[in-house]
Amino acid sequence: MKTSLLCFAVAALATPAFSQSRLMTYGDVLGAPTTLTLSNVAPGTRCMIIPSMSNNGSNALIGMSGDANDSLLVGVDLAANGTRFTKTSNAQGVASVTITIPSSTAMLDRAVYWQGFEWPSGGSGTTMFNNFSNMRTMSLNTGNRWQAEQSNAPVSAALQAYVGYSSTGNGGTDRVFACGGGPVVLTDVASPFSTNAQAWEYNLENGTHTLLPGTMNDSRAFHNSVQLQDGRFMVIGGNQGPYGSAGNYYTKILNTCEIYDPSTGTWSNTANMFKHRAGATALVLPDGRVIVAGGSEGNTSHNLADISDLLGTALKTTEIYDPTTNLWSWGPSMSEPKAGAMAALLNNGLWMVAGGITYVTIFGLDIPDFSNNISIYNPSTNSFSNAGTMKDKRALGAMTVMGNGKVFIAGGGGGDILNIGPIRKTEVYNPSNSSTTRKSDLSNDSAFGVAVTLANGTAMVIGGANGSLDNPDPINNCWIYNDATGALAAAASMPESHAGGVVIAAEDGTVFISGGETNNGLATTKARSYSPN
Repeated sequence: MKTSLLCFAVAALATPAFSQSRLMTYGDVLGAPTTLTLSNVAPGTRCMIIPSMSNNGSNALIGMSGDANDSLLVGVDLAANGTRFTKTSNAQGVASVTITIPSSTAMLDRAVYWQGFEWPSGGSGTTMFNNFSNMRTMSLNTGNRWQAEQSNAPVSAALQAYVGYSSTGNGGTDRVFACGGGPVVLTDVASPFSTNAQAWEYNLENGTHTLLPGTMNDSRAFHNSVQLQDGRFMVIGGNQGPYGSAGNYYTKILNTCEIYDPSTGTWSNTANMFKHRAGATALVLPDGRVIVAGGSEGNTSHNLADISDLLGTALKTTEIYDPTTNLWSWGPSMSEPKAGAMAALLNNGLWMVAGGITYVTIFGLDIPDFSNNISIYNPSTNSFSNAGTMKDKRALGAMTVMGNGKVFIAGGGGGDILNIGPIRKTEVYNPSNSSTTRKSDLSNDSAFGVAVTLANGTAMVIGGANGSLDNPDPINNCWIYNDATGALAAAASMPESHAGGVVIAAEDGTVFISGGETNNGLATTKARSYSPN
């Protein structure tokens, strides 16, 4: 087995119709190990994985086998010089090879294109080479560094709804479905808030974005999206604009929902929700139904002009959608109204909904406030229960379930209602005893940030905005929290600011971000990838 790598270069990709196996690489840091994994091949079969500086393809294997189906997506420039890797697949049909990437800084940000296939011993003709994989694009990086993705998003938007999912069902996130969004993270009476009706997909295998066919029936932002169990995507509520005129712009909060079918590239409306909801939370239940909780219904006309229309208009109700009948039914109410709450599925299958913009009623008056309440939804009993409180009241914060099952919570909007704004407070919630523990502050205030869990189980907080909630100022800061040591440390800053962007922890160990509001106060198309140390 050859374990040397030569230099690499940049390009694009396509996957042949006869591709059955799948190639993924894990690790892209110069001087560090990377694992090449070819799956979905015949057990006990010799396989080959080859790198190339080119994605222009090659017919070299056709010349060897005589089989017109044996065309490669990558070149054979490196393989012809001996840089190729062979491995016999295991009983599960997986061939995996670990190599070390050369440490040459001249290779930084260069791309290598990989492809794998079966090469059975004794094969000839049409049986010499079989089961060609997709082409995998690896962009070389150093640890703790952001780099440009292979492509930018096809639309500029903030507050998109998105779903990171596995195209193979193995649990690793290698695709993103994103839709809608607006020009900034918050509406403003002085500026028209134009919502988007388009959707796009990101493919980790090649680092590319694809604008999906068709458009939503309703443009929307501050909405929710989930992947149904049949593979379709459901989009829920949100706000739509622009409406009004200069100095009096506003958006309308929606009760409409729709479903995108990837197999047909078409959108179809579902039955409307009972309530208009923006800034809600949503979850696919084990039986395939979808629960939607809280959100803001806006003013009495279901309009949203600025932050003031979010305050005092949150909902405590939930409703449940059944895709098999296209019907909604009321779900259990939470103990308090919540809009802009943080939500996460815990390792025990329970759903945690924390904080949010809420209100309390005193002498018949609704007094806006931020919440520190933690509510837990149990799908088996269809009930919410209170499960402790956060150390700090907050909404629009970052939250992720770490590798040890505890929940890291950071930033958001908070303060008392006379002095609201982004905060930098962090804490850890322990589901086993419903307790919270305060941790070190972020080095900057951050609302509209996102938290993800890295492959080593630590939590990473990406971007967000400081300033004020009615005039947020996007930031490029990032942080990593290690619960084993209790340490919060700054990570590399992004090249540009991102608030309200699309963020996932990807299957290959990198972190992906695309879009969001950025430095000039408008949404960006910039897409970046972060490689941890």
